[in-house]
Amino acid sequence: MACKIVFIGGGSYNWGPELIRDCMVTPELADGKLVLHDIDHEAARRNLAIGELLKARAGSSLKLEVIDDRRAALDGADYVVLAISVGGLESWRLDMEIPDKHGSRQTIADTVGPGGYSRALRSIPVVVGIARDMEQMCPNAWLLNVTNPMTTLTRCVWRETGIRCIGLCHEVYHFLRRVEKMLQVSTEDIFLNYGGINHCGWILEMAVNGQDGLAMLRQYWKENPPKDTVALVLFDIFGCLPVINGRHLSEFFPHFLRPETGYGERYGFLDQMVTVPDRLRVMAEEREKWLRMPEGEHLPDLERGVEPVAPIISAIETGQPFPFVANWPNVGQIPNLPADAVVETRAIADGRGVTPMAVGALPEGVRSVLARHVSNQELIVEAAVEGDAQQALQAFVSDPLVRGIEEAKTMLDELLAAHARYLPQFQRAARRGVTEAAIS
Repeated sequence: MACKIVFIGGGSYNWGPELIRDCMVTPELADGKLVLHDIDHEAARRNLAIGELLKARAGSSLKLEVIDDRRAALDGADYVVLAISVGGLESWRLDMEIPDKHGSRQTIADTVGPGGYSRALRSIPVVVGIARDMEQMCPNAWLLNVTNPMTTLTRCVWRETGIRCIGLCHEVYHFLRRVEKMLQVSTEDIFLNYGGINHCGWILEMAVNGQDGLAMLRQYWKENPPKDTVALVLFDIFGCLPVINGRHLSEFFPHFLRPETGYGERYGFLDQMVTVPDRLRVMAEEREKWLRMPEGEHLPDLERGVEPVAPIISAIETGQPFPFVANWPNVGQIPNLPADAVVETRAIADGRGVTPMAVGALPEGVRSVLARHVSNQELIVEAAVEGDAQQALQAFVSDPLVRGIEEAKTMLDELLAAHARYLPQFQRAARRGVTEAAIS
């Protein structure tokens, strides 16, 4: 299909090679064009060189191009893939270290908690700016977002612009692969009724070849106890199964991140916690491999990965249905969560676009946990758009990872100061406040 795909963050060494590969090995996209755009122009050109190698190996005719000007890159796009990190690893390091010294231990700091909110505050204005450029340059394009924090970034696009945005997370697909191995079945044998919010989604029902899949998993884990027990503990408490590992779940349930539990050691996920030194070391190793890819080393294989980006584009273009997991505004999928809140459920992509699937009401215990985070995330979106530190503080105070009001105030002040170069909206709001006070 002769569609135009634009990859914003096209110089990413983390996402770039694999997403480019997925497009190259999807035959339905062979007549189209893939445009790479990145604020790091040299990185985008490196991924262009990697893409040309993958194209030759895959025998694809998909056209590849780098365009440095964002609006020019977006002109006439049918699909825009978003994979960015505002502030990069240095900002993430501060999102981890500043809360930690005030008693908020985090495992990854990319979704909720003070670090996840800080990441959202500096990312939302950039993402809204991209979507507003899309309104002018490609108003009918789909925005496929793989960037965290998934929920708030997807929500801000729907709230502030007319662009259709799909949030895409791969955690459920990794879970299904584990289930395949545990139960010796294929994904086609598994039916899930699944819903929640990103990184805190729940399986309400699971059938494996017509049998009770949740009971089968309980039996498997009874005979083969897992090291990471967070999901099992929550399964026993709530009666439905969260699919994400302890690293993500613990930021929604900080009971697991207390000193008395060894910050996760008791529940077997201590080795999943992303420490700053380890993350910097791993990313440096990955970047070193990426730097050698244009010479033909460390290239990804030609088998399409679990990311649903290319299959979704193919499904919309061809009309052939593709089931996937979507972060999408709540238009009834989960009736006991707020309307328009971004929820994560199953969905179908086809020639009509995207249709999210109904889940039904969540159990009250699960709903009450998610509702608190939905409310906090809405506060953070409003704070980021308006530069409203008071609303950001309300979210910090309400987040269960934060120990107290004074800690919330201090953390927020320090994070806003540390990331000031990425937060001009707060400086503008502060200047407006001074002006209004002087006038009154």
